[in-house]
Amino acid sequence: MSSFGRALGVLRTGTQLLRSAPGRITSRKASGGPHIEPQYRQYPQITKKQKFESELLSGAMWFWILWHCWHDPDAVLGHFPWPDASQWTDEELGIPPDDED
Repeated sequence: MSSFGRALGVLRTGTQLLRSAPGRITSRKASGGPHIEPQYRQYPQITKKQKFESELLSGAMWFWILWHCWHDPDAVLGHFPWPDASQWTDEELGIPPDDED
């Protein structure tokens, strides 16, 4: 019976929050930092800080990729030895025999 009482308490608290929630909603304005107005059909204007951060992030990404390609090539190329294609027969490759018309 105690679980039923807990469920009612949760429902009562939830309904109280839903009833009082619309009064708490306030509209917020953008504040601090540069505010850039949107422009129709034109490239966005970015700040020097945004450009620096994007180049730093992309540089770190390429460092991560190239570092792991160099130090752990099995992650990219696979963990199994490459097959020797010169040892395959014509039948395995699907090439018909020369005497077939």
